[in-house]
Amino acid sequence: MIRRACRTCGTMQDFRKLNEEERAAVREERKDPRHYVDNLWRCTVRGCLWYQPYLHTDGGGLLPERFREEPAVAE
Repeated sequence: MIRRACRTCGTMQDFRKLNEEERAAVREERKDPRHYVDNLWRCTVRGCLWYQPYLHTDGGGLLPERFREEPAVAE
C-alpha cells in the first residue's frame, strides 16, 4: 500500500494496486486492450472508485460502478 492524495476523497488515503478484474475494466473503458495498467493504484476508501498512476493523479479515472464497495451496514 501507498499513501497518496485522492482526487475524489480530497484527502490523503491508502492506495493499493488494481487487481486483475479492475485492470481489465480500465482496458475496456479505454477501448485499448494494450493500455498499460500495471502501474495503476486504487483508493482503498469504501465507496471510492478513483484510481491513478503511482506518481501522479493525471491519467487516473473512476472504475465502473460495479467495483464500488458499499459501506458496512451497522446491525
